[in-house]
Amino acid sequence: MTKVKICGIKNPTDIKCINTLSPDFAGFVMFFEKSHRNISPEKAQKLLSALDPNIKSVAVTVSPTEEQLEQIHTLGFDYVQIHGKISEKLLSECKTPVIRAINVSGIESIGDIENLDNVKGILFDSAVPGSGKSFDWSMLERLPKNQKMLFLAGGLTADNVSKAVAQLRPFAVDVSSGVELADKSGKDFELVRTFIENARNSK
Repeated sequence: MTKVKICGIKNPTDIKCINTLSPDFAGFVMFFEKSHRNISPEKAQKLLSALDPNIKSVAVTVSPTEEQLEQIHTLGFDYVQIHGKISEKLLSECKTPVIRAINVSGIESIGDIENLDNVKGILFDSAVPGSGKSFDWSMLERLPKNQKMLFLAGGLTADNVSKAVAQLRPFAVDVSSGVELADKSGKDFELVRTFIENARNSK
């Protein structure tokens, strides 16, 4: 069964939603002030303490520094999801298991990270991460299967996730803007519920 990651968790109401609906992963945007979903380490600590321990926590970052990665490790996140640029040295030395995000235009670089032991997953996003726009999923059909967890992100919604799962059979699907309230103040409980059901029940 395809697993589900709900990303952009930012307040206690979101945590209640997540704990009730039980996705497999919950993502928290860290050290990226351009995003309205960004939260401080202090807030992350409070939210993590309230998160169901059966749900894996993921710190979502963009080109993090060594100091930021150390903070994420200290906070006790299960994974760190890394977008943007990072040196192979810093990537290989990261103490927290890594989900390396690459946009579809960078698929040819997947070979550079396949052999790093602490990179446990690879997340494929649209060309503009966080844009809520999808891409041509057929680009991923020819990817060689390996031991890494493969996450599909970018423009997924409750309406199209079944099709995405049926076409690609990814390890997990990832959604943020597709399950947000209209005012972007947090997650929409019914959209999250429907997304999870559709992802897990896809034939």
